[in-house]
Amino acid sequence: MPKTILLLLTYSSMIFTGCEIETDKKAGTGGIVIQAFDAPFEGNVEHIYLNVIEVSVHKSGSGSDSDTSSPWIILSDADTTIDFLELVNGQMATLIQTELEVGQYSQLRILLGDSSNIVVDSIAYELKVPSGSQTGIKLNLNFSIEPDEIIEIYLDFDAARSISKHPTQDRYTMRPTFRVFKSVLSGTISGTISDTFGIGIGNISVYSVTGSDSLATLSSESGEYKFILLSGTYTISASGYNLTADTTFQAIVLNIGDELVGYDFIME
Repeated sequence: MPKTILLLLTYSSMIFTGCEIETDKKAGTGGIVIQAFDAPFEGNVEHIYLNVIEVSVHKSGSGSDSDTSSPWIILSDADTTIDFLELVNGQMATLIQTELEVGQYSQLRILLGDSSNIVVDSIAYELKVPSGSQTGIKLNLNFSIEPDEIIEIYLDFDAARSISKHPTQDRYTMRPTFRVFKSVLSGTISGTISDTFGIGIGNISVYSVTGSDSLATLSSESGEYKFILLSGTYTISASGYNLTADTTFQAIVLNIGDELVGYDFIME
């Protein structure tokens, strides 16, 4: 039976001092933690279940990454299903928490099973990925593990860019798009969305733009939103329900480790 991840963690609780990973000094190991979250999907979508059947990494110098004979180190082969639609605005699920031998790593690979689906208006639709359970989805991620070091990786599933409805048929297609980065290179930007009476508004689209890269999230029922982003300079805007935001925040400088708050919008 697939294991469904139910544990949701807020970003503010991501403190891994005293983490349960026990490293072995003699064996030359450290640890890796992979936290998963989502850039949400707009529309009458109730669930987006991704069926992950294996997560592995490729160690640099152990052969060509495209060579099937070269070793991939399996971090987990547990049959796990995650509802990514629940993992928004700072909420995360722990996908991997395990030991990993010392060394330099170049890629992360995710194998998806056949049980992924999207639920729209209480109807479930299959989400098939070509070669998802064979070659998998390979993501470039250069990182190193030192003895007794625990590295934390963020895996951001971009549902809006990954899933599309077929133009003529009653079905959905998926080409998974992930962002993957080390948590130590990131920070957060958060705020609220409210009306002129100060009442929070849910399902307002909030956008963060840096250069040519654009990400979106939706405000919660109480009107709160949060971005987890790589350090950089961002423009934050909001729109929805044919309402106009009172401002656009420009040239927000996000440094590593920042938790920027107060980027609030009033919709009129």
